[in-house]
Parts: sequence; structure tokens; C-alpha cells
Amino acid sequence: MTIFSAVNRTDPSPASHGDSHAQFLDRVSGPYWDQVRALIEDWFSRLCPDAQADVRGRLRSKDDRQSKGAFFELYVHECLLRMGYAVTCHPELEGTSRRPDFLAEKDGRSIYVEARSASSSDVAVGKSARVNAVYESLDKMDSPNFFLWIDVLKQGEAPLRARPLRSQLERWLTGLDPDQHTLAEGKRRDDLPGYVHEDAGWKIGFRAVPRSPEARGRKGARPLGIFGGGEAHWVQDEDGIRGALTDKGSAYGSLNAPFVVAVASSSISLDDHDMLNALYGSEVVEFRTHADGTEETATARQPDGYWYRGDRWDHRGVSAVLMVKNLHPAFVGTQQHTIWEHPDPEFAVDGFPIWRRSIVEDGRMTFVDPERPQAEWFNLGDPWPVGEPFPK
Repeated sequence: MTIFSAVNRTDPSPASHGDSHAQFLDRVSGPYWDQVRALIEDWFSRLCPDAQADVRGRLRSKDDRQSKGAFFELYVHECLLRMGYAVTCHPELEGTSRRPDFLAEKDGRSIYVEARSASSSDVAVGKSARVNAVYESLDKMDSPNFFLWIDVLKQGEAPLRARPLRSQLERWLTGLDPDQHTLAEGKRRDDLPGYVHEDAGWKIGFRAVPRSPEARGRKGARPLGIFGGGEAHWVQDEDGIRGALTDKGSAYGSLNAPFVVAVASSSISLDDHDMLNALYGSEVVEFRTHADGTEETATARQPDGYWYRGDRWDHRGVSAVLMVKNLHPAFVGTQQHTIWEHPDPEFAVDGFPIWRRSIVEDGRMTFVDPERPQAEWFNLGDPWPVGEPFPK
């Protein structure tokens, strides 16, 4: 059983608008893509025989969500094999007809693994889509010294031109001195610098909230921290992550073994910040009012994390979450993914050496890089694939 068609390929052109992911891989010619197809076939040949028919069908699907999801499962399976695990696909469980994707066993230890995809379809965007687009664009700003308080006072019927607004806000924030705009000395939030933007039926109010001195100056710091009233809800990358995790934490009951949920995301903006928000609670800026009426700001986390609920650890049955971003078969030798380990799980996972690890030690987040690069784990050369994908 093979994935790709046994044909003479003559079309070396990049993917067109009408190409699905599977169609492109099956028709594109050239040595570069021959290597990519060979890797997929090789990994597929080691998949459990009873899972091959289903995975093959989805790998060949014209629905990109299906084909990419199938390759994600193939990737997780291959990683487990490369780490020395014996893998059973869709193992039976007592007391339920549901089956996780994999049971991995090594040295007398068992680990269950479930693969899920986080996508826009997992999040109810609804009528807030235009506001979400504004928030997402504004959060690409570089704001090392200020958070932004945002009030969408009026929403237009057409999408807002966010790029010009972003430039205006960056110039405005650059001209402000965070030391001159604190909430000390009896000042209140209304005393903070303000900016109002009106365009095409939109009216949005902004307040510049200084970061704490120790948090200033970090390049690439995101500006959005506080949202005012109104019906608009900002759908962020972490929402999709939470959605992918929600129905898996207790899907199989007590497994009496570590349970890992692997989540694939196609978001280009997903980063560690989003994962921290999803697992440990959304980072926000709080206004704290003193007895004398003065106010100060502090960074805190909301009790809405998948694991952290403010006063307790939650979903302790999920021992770890593997976050895989923009997985592509041509880049598996260079893409590094992170497994986030629960600080207080029911069953702790062994350290998976193939992935970057996020662990909590003495109350502090620590990241541990793999000892070997990804290309070595998969016995690939450097570079790989060899050659140009679309030679001139």
C-alpha cells in the first residue's frame, strides 16, 4: 500500500490556488519533492497495518484539514518510534468504546497519546470577526514599554484598515515616556495618555498603560493587555488550543498512565506566549486601587488556563501537551516543536528527548532543548531535502 500515484511527473510549478495539499504533493515533479514523497512513504510503511487504510485515505484527501491531520498523526507515530517506543495504534480501553490514537511502551512504562488539530473551525468567531481581525493586527505591533487599553466604542460595517492604525499607534507610543505616565501620586486610569481613532464608521479609544520597569524594553513585546466593555470578543490562538484540549482531558476516563495530547496548529503567529495563556491563564494588566484612591498596575494571569485555575491545578490527567506548529513534510528536519509538561500531573511523563521541553522547576518556567537536532533524529542530511524546490 502506497500513498502517491505511480506516474511520470512533469509539472515542477508551485502550488496553484486550486491545488489541495495532497494534489500538489502528488503532481509536483523534481528531485526535491521526490525526497519528500519518499519520506512520507517510509514513515507510512512503519505505521500499524490496521491504521494504514484510514491514514492513507486522509493523506490523499482534497480537504487540507484531513491530509495535514493525517500527516500530523504520522509524524507523532514516527517520533515515538525514533525514541525507542513500541507503538500500538488505537488501543482498546476497559469501560469505553473510545480509543486514543496511540499507546507507546518502553522499559515497562506505558504512555497514551492523542493527536488533535487546532484551527479556526474550533473557535466560534461569529459577528466579532471584524473586531478580532483588528485586535490580531494590532497585536503585531512592537510595544516594549506600554500595554494598550482598548475600547471599541463603535464598530463599522466594513473591515477596519488596521495597518495605518498600527503605524499611528506605534508613532504615538514611541513618543511617550513610561516614567512620566504612571498611576502614582493620586492619578487614575483616565489620567493615562489617550488616543481616539475614527475611520469608516469605527471609533476606538486607546489608553497607554506603562509596563513595570523590569518588564520594559523587551523587543517584540505584544501591546494588547486590557479590553474595555462591549460585545466584541478577541479570538486568539490560545482559544483554538483550549478548544482542541477541552474534549480530550477526560475523554477516556482514568487511564492509570501518563496521557499526552498532541496539538497541531496552522497559525503563523502562535508562540510560547500563546501557550502560556492557554495552559496557565491569560496574561492581563490589573488596576489595583489603594485605600487613598491611588491606582497602580500589575501583570497577572486570569484563572482561565487549561491547567491553572487560580487556586488549583486542573486537568491533571493530561500529563503533557505537545504543540506542533505549521508542520510540513519538507521541513521536519528543521522544525522544532515543544512539549509542555504539567507541573502537577496524576502521572508524570518521561522526558521526551526528541522535542524541546517546557517544565516548571521551583515555580519557574524552564525550557530544555533536545540534545540532537531534528535532522539527526530522522536520519536526514543537512540540508534536507537536497536541491531547490522550484529551480529556475
